[in-house]
Amino acid sequence: MAEGASLLGQRPTAADMRRFVEALQGPHITERSTKLWPGRQSADRFLVTCQPEVLGPDPRRRFRDIALALACDPAATERLLASWDRVITVHLGCDGIDPPLFKLYVEYELGRSGRSDIPDDTIFLSAKWRPGRETNFSRYRHLAYPTNGVEARTALRKSFARDVGEVSAAFTDRVLSELIMPQGRVDVMLVEDEDTPRRSFDINLYRIDTPLARHRRALEELCAAFGLPTAAPEILVDGEGTMLGHIAIGRDAAGTEFVTLYYAATKHGHR
Repeated sequence: MAEGASLLGQRPTAADMRRFVEALQGPHITERSTKLWPGRQSADRFLVTCQPEVLGPDPRRRFRDIALALACDPAATERLLASWDRVITVHLGCDGIDPPLFKLYVEYELGRSGRSDIPDDTIFLSAKWRPGRETNFSRYRHLAYPTNGVEARTALRKSFARDVGEVSAAFTDRVLSELIMPQGRVDVMLVEDEDTPRRSFDINLYRIDTPLARHRRALEELCAAFGLPTAAPEILVDGEGTMLGHIAIGRDAAGTEFVTLYYAATKHGHR
């Protein structure tokens, strides 16, 4: 029986996604994150990255089975599977609130997706859904500029700040000002929902190894401004001893500003 049929009649949970992750058959990376809005936070979040072959002997079928078992719309599932031979990594994630928000991503080399339904600069195509509800797609588009921390700070002030909230822009500017290697490689993606007004910028800091704890004061000020005084210490404990990997800033489908912090990247099964 296909895995996708095994959960019929049941509402899938975050535990089901974790079970699929535990079954991975090779090297993969796990990452935790916390998303913050004014007056609200979501902390039970994880993302897993691996190459397709880690899914098993028939990765495409396994990816489909996982999506369907987690109640992803069949048509949306098939869209994720298009140009499968061009996929270089897959990502499985969950925002474990009740009901959970499931996420599946496919990643392509820049300009080599072989697809006509997304722009050529799309690196990731993601599907996100709650069981029993519509699946939404997002496109993660590579920006040729900025390329380092100094340029990212300039771009934030001159361009990105128009599309994000004042508090999140100030937080990100401070983090970028605190980088040990401001000239180090920083990649930025524009993230656009296809069916909602949600729009954000994903700032990748992993290449420059900036400790989460280095930005304690910036994080404390962000959380205080959002009315979440206990969030900063919780995040610092959750990511103790790890690097700050990504900052995502923007506005959600309702127009509310948000900040998502990614950290605690951990390798599993690597030699």
